[in-house]
Amino acid sequence: MAIAFLVLAIAAGGALPFQAGINARLATFVGGSIRASAISFAVGTVVLVLLALIATRGVVSTGRLGSVPWWGWLGGAVGAGYVASAVAAAPRLGALNLFAAVIFGQILCSVVLDHYGVLYKEHSLSAGRLAGVVLLGAGVALVRFY
Repeated sequence: MAIAFLVLAIAAGGALPFQAGINARLATFVGGSIRASAISFAVGTVVLVLLALIATRGVVSTGRLGSVPWWGWLGGAVGAGYVASAVAAAPRLGALNLFAAVIFGQILCSVVLDHYGVLYKEHSLSAGRLAGVVLLGAGVALVRFY
């Protein structure tokens, strides 16, 4: 089962360069990265609502919405920031530089979140994890400058 989720994560990662490229091209038609990001989120929202209705057979549970902590509502805002940033940076950096930097940022932040157990199960920082982050940072530099 863990392999299936690993494959799913790899497929999701593989979709991101397509998303950024499509949205960056869309920006040239609609007048900028913020508008393209808004359109992307609107289309995504429609798709997710339809999927949710199909997956739940039309039964929507809203009984616990009042108990969601304040920070639980920030995921969409973080996603919007990510998409708008990627759309703005994509045509200037290209796919490889963009996603090398994105992946490094994800890894760097993930190490901190895991080490302190913020939002995820705690995984202490080890020499191996630190070496992996440093090597990924070196990879970003190699991709960017060579």
